[in-house]
Amino acid sequence: MRLSIAPALLLTMGAACTAKPPVVDCTDGKCDLPTDPAEVSCRKRRTDAFNPNRTSFNEPFLRWSCADVAGVTAEDRGQEYCEYFAVAKLPDAPALGAPAVLGRNLGPDSSYGTTPVAMTLTPAQIDALEARPTDVVGQCVFTSWNSDVAADTCRGAACPKIVGLDVDETFRMTFDVNSADAADKLVEDCLVLPPAGDPDDPKDLRHDDFMRGCMWNAEINETEYRKSDTTVCAAMTRAAECGCSVTTGESLGKLISPIERRGFQLGTWTGFVSGNQAATRLPANCRYVLAESQTLVACDLTADDLLYGAADVKAYCAEKYADNIVVHVPVPTTKLACDPTSSASPYAGTCSATPWVLTPGPAAAD
Repeated sequence: MRLSIAPALLLTMGAACTAKPPVVDCTDGKCDLPTDPAEVSCRKRRTDAFNPNRTSFNEPFLRWSCADVAGVTAEDRGQEYCEYFAVAKLPDAPALGAPAVLGRNLGPDSSYGTTPVAMTLTPAQIDALEARPTDVVGQCVFTSWNSDVAADTCRGAACPKIVGLDVDETFRMTFDVNSADAADKLVEDCLVLPPAGDPDDPKDLRHDDFMRGCMWNAEINETEYRKSDTTVCAAMTRAAECGCSVTTGESLGKLISPIERRGFQLGTWTGFVSGNQAATRLPANCRYVLAESQTLVACDLTADDLLYGAADVKAYCAEKYADNIVVHVPVPTTKLACDPTSSASPYAGTCSATPWVLTPGPAAAD
């Protein structure tokens, strides 16, 4: 979808911005949400999860990138507990004009659409951008601030800002699926024994730890195309198979995703550290805006970037940064105890000391 906006886009989300998007052409594999059989989507997610340089399963964190899976179009971008958009202000915009907010999701699901994703540049603006191509004129914004966590009261000089905008509810996720409650429910729904593979068929895909959890997620949530849901569900079903429980009597779902926490921490692949600590590194030219929670990241958008990506600035932000902005889901390791002998799972005999740290294992799904 290609939309045009005036150089000084009003931040107000008016009726023109909230119109329902047109029906998406789903021919030739271009649907927003892939319609492949579960085992096909799960094979793809398995490849993502076991990239040796970008491991999803680690003792203190489960991880995936903010980048969307292939096949997701404009209205559905940002389903990985990490939504993103751009904020930019052109060189000759009026001094008091509002910056453009490009590609921000507008409602609890994709049917509400987004703010415009494109910037229409005048010849004078193009000349100004070309004259100073390395100047920073905007930010690509990545947020894991849960949609059901209230916005802080934040105005004025003391408030963190992105391109002059106060960090308020504008920078919170909007999709219902990107909420503390949804993450809590996902953990609890998956913390049960999944269906086992056929004991007489060694090639049954469900003999693979990841595939078993992913295909179970397909049955209970129908979100096997998402990196986030498949990673969490595969880890939790494996924990259930290995007799893991919380030693303090608390809910594992609420320990992993409490409503009191703003959201999951953002970092990058190389910033992962051992121990129950947050990742504190980010890609070059990116910074934490909410340093205490690490749930809001802004990455530089230069004049040259804007010239190149003006037709869809949100997509340009995804291309440049999203694959290296990584969601970190904390596992409360000190409050978990696992007893495989208490489990009725036929796979309990292969449990490790940290069973939520899945490994590729036998290539049943390859």
